[in-house]
Amino acid sequence: MSKSRTPQSSFDISDKARQAVDSSLSNRPGAAVDTRPSILFCCPGSILDQTSGAALSMRTVMAGLAARGFRAVALQATIFDSPQGGQHVMEAGESQKDKPIWRTELDGVEHLIVKTSNSHRRYMNCQEEETYYNLFRQELANRRPDMVFLWGSLVLERTIMRECKDAGIPVVFYLVNEGYRDPSVFKDVAVVVTDTQSTADLYRERHGLDCKVVGKFIDPAMIKSALPRRPDFITFINPSFEKGVSLFMPLARLAAKECPEIRFLVVQSRGRWAEALQVLKFNPSDFPNVNVLGHRTDMRPVYASTRALLLPSLWHESGARVIAEAQLNGIPVIASRTGGSAEMIGAAGRVINVSDVVRQKKAEAVIGEDELRIWLDEVRGVWHDAAYYDQLCAQADVRGQEHDINRSLDRFLRAVSPSILRSKGMEPNHTAVDRSFVITPATATAA
Repeated sequence: MSKSRTPQSSFDISDKARQAVDSSLSNRPGAAVDTRPSILFCCPGSILDQTSGAALSMRTVMAGLAARGFRAVALQATIFDSPQGGQHVMEAGESQKDKPIWRTELDGVEHLIVKTSNSHRRYMNCQEEETYYNLFRQELANRRPDMVFLWGSLVLERTIMRECKDAGIPVVFYLVNEGYRDPSVFKDVAVVVTDTQSTADLYRERHGLDCKVVGKFIDPAMIKSALPRRPDFITFINPSFEKGVSLFMPLARLAAKECPEIRFLVVQSRGRWAEALQVLKFNPSDFPNVNVLGHRTDMRPVYASTRALLLPSLWHESGARVIAEAQLNGIPVIASRTGGSAEMIGAAGRVINVSDVVRQKKAEAVIGEDELRIWLDEVRGVWHDAAYYDQLCAQADVRGQEHDINRSLDRFLRAVSPSILRSKGMEPNHTAVDRSFVITPATATAA
């Protein structure tokens, strides 16, 4: 992705925007055939969700491929991880609320959005699923994509995967969490891509899957601050129980007593600080050393103010997006040993073991002082030891280079090319993949 974009790209689903997208739809009767390589993202969960790491990654993939010359279409619904994640979509759609399907274009990607009465996936009703399914079938019939990209395990998603396989269209499954226990979810999938070797190993052991590791999808322009860094805070993003707020709160309270000069910054997302205070029975006055921000769509000022990122997660972090974002800003990370965190952090921070009891109980767990002190000692180190901190920052800069978006897109294309070539009756080999439709137009466009 060569051109810089702002995090808050304009989002418009007015009648004018709908007409612009409608006029661009190709491969209809009488329309010129669109010969570009093509990808259809097809999942009810919206990639416009601003509180979902997976959605942000998919939005970046689609925009990156569009910039390389792909026809990129995202078929989704008004399904979000949290209300604040989709607020901008619902506000933009207020003038179109009587229409069952919204259309717009953003960063070169056509977005087709099925309006739902509830933002939770499991409450998408039969009529809404039928509207979505019919729109999917129209896409296959009128603008057959070269691949369909998705995640999910419910009936609608399984039906889509089955229909794609029957039509000879490769299904590419984005697998970045540890929650898929039923191997039958993947029976119609051609390629499984993931972000870390840790998750690839997990699913090889569990289901015998051969997952392709493609890394993270992050546009540096969206998160890398151009301002000089003022590392004033130890930052904790998304104070949810999965992300370890039940460890963070007693840690911050202990720090307030023993090293009050250390300042913490909490950035809310799906996790809400006030809710965690109530559940864990803390008072705001327990944290004079903590600044709390609301949800942010532009994280660049946050990273410009961050000395180190704290990630005390208590669930399987396949490849936490915030680790890559921190490293792209040269920021070290202090994290729990879970999923792919250690693999991503390497020497650019510290990985700390969390007891099984704490991991399993989450909100109910009582964190012992001995366990908290391991975290506090590391926080003190990055705050007070300048030589140690500079060493970690240098390593973070090195790690950040691994998250180059173009390298990730190239890995993705090489992972999916063999299946796409086979679907077109071509025998994949190294030479063919390098020269295939999937690589050549991208290189020509980017040049």
